[in-house]
Amino acid sequence: MSKEEALNAARSLVREAVDAAGRAGIDPAAVVAPHCPETAASPDDGGGDSQTLMFGEVPGVVDNSTEGLFEMPEPDDDPEQKPAFLVTQSTADLVRQDFERYKPSLERMAEDWEEKKERVLSETKEDKE
Repeated sequence: MSKEEALNAARSLVREAVDAAGRAGIDPAAVVAPHCPETAASPDDGGGDSQTLMFGEVPGVVDNSTEGLFEMPEPDDDPEQKPAFLVTQSTADLVRQDFERYKPSLERMAEDWEEKKERVLSETKEDKE
């Protein structure tokens, strides 16, 4: 296997792990950071660019395969699942520059997700009864 093939395979596996963690409501940094300590530092602690950002109370995960400006995993019946924004690097950079401008929209998106999550958990509970 060439270096380029190995790099492409590794990127694909990391992307798959980040996607799976996001769908499960797990902070992808908890999966990736132990293997890449230099990406685990947040911009606030002098670590430069991080793969996981915070948009208010909601983590943002840089995923350049994301097609929309902000995407969130669909709520499922896992009570541990939490909201997370999937963003491209350019979107993350844009929002980081003027967070206060985007904050109300992001907060509303997170609230809508939480409401949908409550409905899913309620429906799951009813189905089990």
